[in-house]
Amino acid sequence: MLYGEDLTMLSVASGVAMVKREAGLKPAMGVLVEAANRYAAWFHELDAWTQYWDIFHPETAGRYHFGNGTTEPGLLRRFLRREQRPAIFNAWVRMALSLDTREKFIEEARVPEVAAAVLEVDRLVSRLFKTHFGDASDQRVQEDYINAMLCFGCDMLPPATERAARFSDDDPRKKAAGRYTMEFDLVWFSCALHLEAVHAIYGVDEDHARRSLMLAGLAVGCSADFVWRGHRQSRLEYSRDFQTACLLRNMGVEWAANFGAAAKEVHELFRIREWGREG
Repeated sequence: MLYGEDLTMLSVASGVAMVKREAGLKPAMGVLVEAANRYAAWFHELDAWTQYWDIFHPETAGRYHFGNGTTEPGLLRRFLRREQRPAIFNAWVRMALSLDTREKFIEEARVPEVAAAVLEVDRLVSRLFKTHFGDASDQRVQEDYINAMLCFGCDMLPPATERAARFSDDDPRKKAAGRYTMEFDLVWFSCALHLEAVHAIYGVDEDHARRSLMLAGLAVGCSADFVWRGHRQSRLEYSRDFQTACLLRNMGVEWAANFGAAAKEVHELFRIREWGREG
């Protein structure tokens, strides 16, 4: 774990590394490589329990994803879009687009079977977060996590070569499995929906700091993804440069202490995604 001046250096240096990568220069060495490997381990484990459960955790039968198609329906199916659009998904979309109230979303989040699924997934994520990052109320952890999401959004993490090797050549997931980054832009908002659903159920509890930090990380990672990788339109003031990287990092640290502000930013990014403007 990095602390104090080391973490500040890492945060600033990551922005420089982005610019260097765009210029085709050699990748960063030393402390940046160590941090990138830690971040990759976090995303690897998240994926291992969810979308790649059949490779790494077959004992779950896809419970933390969309099930195995037979005996296990999967928890995500109860609140995220798949073959159908659950009522809570529609409520979040309408709330984010300012077409309906937050009260409607809260109502859908508190439906017993939805709440049970949302909270079970949250318990898994909480356990994994504490293992990889620690106490989310610690500012050093907050800075570290925001930096991880910035790297993830910009596709700066080391390749997942060993992971990809475990997939057969005819598996359509093999290419995506070779990288630690976001392949489908709607997943940013699906993750935000989950965090906001937990907040709608629990409000502020002992794990609120972690959820605020993760929501802030989504706002940072989504913006970085849209700007650096061009998945979608983002704010006009953002560019693929050092200044934007530092701005996103600093705003992420601020949003980490304010769940409402982080949610507001995610909603604005969703409106830009849907409409090309904030509102």
